[in-house]
Amino acid sequence: MSRLALSLLAVLALAAGGVGASGADFTASSSTTATMTAAADFNTVAVGMSAPPATLVGSVALAATASSDRGIASVTFERAPVGTSDWVDACVDAAPPYGCSWDTVAVPDGAFLLRARATDTAGYTRTTTATSHTVDNHTLAVTLDDPGAMSGTESLRATAVNATGGLAELTIQHRAPGATTWTTLCTGSVSPRTCGLDTVSLPDGGRELRATARDGAGHQVQSTAIMRTIDNTPPEATADIPPTATGSVTVSAEAVDSGSGIASVTFQALYLGTWYDVCVDTQAPFTCTADSAQVPDGNYSIRVVTRNNAGVQTISDVFPITVDNPPRPTGLTTTNAVTPGQLGPGDTVRFTWTEQIAPATVLAGWSGTGTAIRVRVKEAGANDEMDFYSVGGARLELVRATAGLTLGGNFVAADAEFGATISQSVATITVTFDATVPAGLPVAVGGTMRWQPSASATDLSGKPSATTAVTDTGGADVDF
Repeated sequence: MSRLALSLLAVLALAAGGVGASGADFTASSSTTATMTAAADFNTVAVGMSAPPATLVGSVALAATASSDRGIASVTFERAPVGTSDWVDACVDAAPPYGCSWDTVAVPDGAFLLRARATDTAGYTRTTTATSHTVDNHTLAVTLDDPGAMSGTESLRATAVNATGGLAELTIQHRAPGATTWTTLCTGSVSPRTCGLDTVSLPDGGRELRATARDGAGHQVQSTAIMRTIDNTPPEATADIPPTATGSVTVSAEAVDSGSGIASVTFQALYLGTWYDVCVDTQAPFTCTADSAQVPDGNYSIRVVTRNNAGVQTISDVFPITVDNPPRPTGLTTTNAVTPGQLGPGDTVRFTWTEQIAPATVLAGWSGTGTAIRVRVKEAGANDEMDFYSVGGARLELVRATAGLTLGGNFVAADAEFGATISQSVATITVTFDATVPAGLPVAVGGTMRWQPSASATDLSGKPSATTAVTDTGGADVDF
């Protein structure tokens, strides 16, 4: 029987034997040499967090120190919006030195609480006192398009991007140089925003421009101010246009602008009721050289349009100019009346210039009406030659004296001569072969005819014909 049970039996026996109470108080007690420790004293975790900056942008390095008698298992960095207890893990590290990177871009801008919670290997934890920080990753930006020099009603355009909480305000402003305050031209919550600046109501000269923006989160930015010139004063120009033009012709102008400077001087010609740009010069001295032979002879009008860098232009008076260039050959064509590739009655060859040729310079005394002539064809193998004479034997100044018209084929077996009629219609002279063309001439293989005019043929003002060679517009075909 245990010692405790024997003791209880002894007490019961005394009571049963009539022993009475003595009136003294008896207190039972026990003692031990061991000391009992409260549960809280078992948590030996200590943790401290390095203070991050007050304003957090992008990736933020979080760091803490932690210790415990039992060893640290992990340190967790936690975040919660200010005013709430919605703690969320920002990042965790399980090995010293305890730290990690928190990407603040992943959360909305605003105020956040941060703390570190350390846990030891027995599961005991301690947490640092929370500190308040502001996440501000806004990238609100504003730009103002460069209008350059300005005149009239100038369109100004601003653009805002990356607004947090939406764009609250986009404003375009201007001011005089040296002014301390800005004048708002227009404002609103739409991007891009365009509004017109009435520069006519402002003095010519410098003007500062900028754009500002504010988003729904209260962020405010402004573009770098730019200085641009208002110039509503037209430029001045003095033109030098020659009265006549032959071949390459040069026109020029002196132009000045005291505001934004000269942007361009354009020389224009009136042709068939429309003004065409002949050339444009953007640097002084302002000149233009053009080939007047590219247009028909005649009377034209020239003017000069001068623009400054603000877009203001001045149109000069109109200057008359007469284009008179030497005639140039432009076309050689043939027709066949009977057998293709064989010379015969009714066949024709036509010569065309840029303008009318004085008929008497081709055949003395000729007025351009139908007149009998003689045609000579020289046998030259695969490239026979043709020339033209009066009935009296004088050579016509229709083609160059030597090989002025080569036929590109074998049209005669021996030198031949036969009759024809020559006539003129404005810039074209036509030779039509008559019935004296002998029968049985060879049928030529297709080739290309080539014509060089005689320089003795002149236009109505006496300018000699150019001798540039032209070919049959039909190409390598069967002529006549």
